[in-house]
Amino acid sequence: MNDRKTSAFGNPNAEPDTFEPGQGENTGNKLNERESIELIARMISDTKSRFEIGDGNILLNWGILTVVIASAVWAAVAATGNPAFNGLWALMAFGWIFNRRQVAKQNSRGYLSYTDKVCAAIWKSVGILGAAGVVLCTVLHLATGNSPWMVMFFYAIFVVGFGVIGSGAALKVRSMVAGGVLSVAFGMVLLGCIFSGVTLSTAWVMPGFLLCFVLMMIVPGLEMRRLARKGDERA
Repeated sequence: MNDRKTSAFGNPNAEPDTFEPGQGENTGNKLNERESIELIARMISDTKSRFEIGDGNILLNWGILTVVIASAVWAAVAATGNPAFNGLWALMAFGWIFNRRQVAKQNSRGYLSYTDKVCAAIWKSVGILGAAGVVLCTVLHLATGNSPWMVMFFYAIFVVGFGVIGSGAALKVRSMVAGGVLSVAFGMVLLGCIFSGVTLSTAWVMPGFLLCFVLMMIVPGLEMRRLARKGDERA
């Protein structure tokens, strides 16, 4: 009789089945590691500041709305001499309606990059300052009977200009930075004229104001739409 023990399959030379701890876990661990790497890579890709179709629409719409309303106010006041037409600036509220829809669309992408958060913080601050300026001018106008709305003119040039510079630097859009710098420089020229006793004339102030918004919002907005069509990414 053969004293050798046989395996379950009848092979006398087969080694008995053994189980080593962790043997069945290696495949799972390797798969989990691979899935983790893929997940991290996907998150990095999603959180890049990628220009998509419609990204330039916010700048474009604010720029166009500002230029149209400023032109209407300028023409109405010049034709009638009635400063009450400055009330047309209240139409800027329509920009907030469209802006909210565009922001909601952008937030639906998923993860927000650091760049997205920086830009959101910048424009939130610009918006808060704008609302505070409107309240201040309204209170002063009712209390004194004088028109302090020139404050909002300089708000548009300086505060919005710096907001565009900051956003342009974060997004690496040079035309935004250049347009914002031009706006701030134009504001400094106006302040210099005021403090030097030089009379400001709408014949050159308003065209300069309109040019600032064309260069710091409309032109960059068109550039961002062009980059979106090319699939441009900004980390």
